[in-house]
Amino acid sequence: MNWFGNAHLHNCYILVLINKEQIMPAPNGLRTFDVAPSPTTGGARPEQTAQRLTLLQLTDPHLFAEPDGQLLGVTTRRSFEAVLELALAHSPPADALVLTGDLVHDESREGYRALRRLLDRTGLPYYCIPGNHDSQPLMEELLGPAALGPVAVRTLGDWNLVFLDSTEPGREGGRIGQARLAALGDALVAKRSPAVIFLHQHPIPVQSAWMDRLSVEDGDELIALCNRHHQVKALVCGHVHQEFAQRLDGYWVLGTPSTCVQFEPRQSKFAIDAQPPGYRELTLLANGALETRVVRLDGYPERPSRTAGGY
Repeated sequence: MNWFGNAHLHNCYILVLINKEQIMPAPNGLRTFDVAPSPTTGGARPEQTAQRLTLLQLTDPHLFAEPDGQLLGVTTRRSFEAVLELALAHSPPADALVLTGDLVHDESREGYRALRRLLDRTGLPYYCIPGNHDSQPLMEELLGPAALGPVAVRTLGDWNLVFLDSTEPGREGGRIGQARLAALGDALVAKRSPAVIFLHQHPIPVQSAWMDRLSVEDGDELIALCNRHHQVKALVCGHVHQEFAQRLDGYWVLGTPSTCVQFEPRQSKFAIDAQPPGYRELTLLANGALETRVVRLDGYPERPSRTAGGY
């Protein structure tokens, strides 16, 4: 999987969450944000903490059964391989991979088999949740225990990773529903360690009117639930095909670029962005703080059709 050996970092930023609430300048164009560490853990600052766990989030690969299958002019398996290779080469050694939906665009068995082969090759644990373009039955059949939902918790060091299925069959937008909200609330009550919640659709507006019509319908209920559980440090989603970050009540809502086609931010109608594919790196610290950055390919040869009106 070394076809794209010249890939390197492009247009990244880092969020360092420690013990104040302000934006500070940082070198090399990076932006640094501060927030208090979890009250359930010690008060050590991140630089004083030895334990650092790294997650790599890859989202919305939109793979096809055929290796040369394209979405809006981008060969999605090729771009996914390039992003995966970049993530493994340019981030710290990862502890796990997280894939947040729209894994296989044509919902084909061979698409999921190809994805599993690529992920197995990394030798890392990986966790997958469905998107609106996925088949949950095929995920469970072909990805096995890596296919998670409707609410699942996995422990990594001092942290809980919570995987929430926000999809509903036949809908592009999301909805969690009372049963899943109740299960999530029970999980957060039972496990008080710092937590990151992963879901596909975005629970708050990203200020693109067309995309926000496809958000989580009951996202306000999810946000209200997270506001009551201060161990939640981030809600991390896919679906939006763009970089997004908004601070709420002591935690962040983060959106991540797709490994294939990007959507132009803050548009009223569907619009393709010229930004290259990318991924999100999350570093979880033992004191309950979190660091994250978005990293993109530089010099990726394929560009999507900018004239498309949808997909």
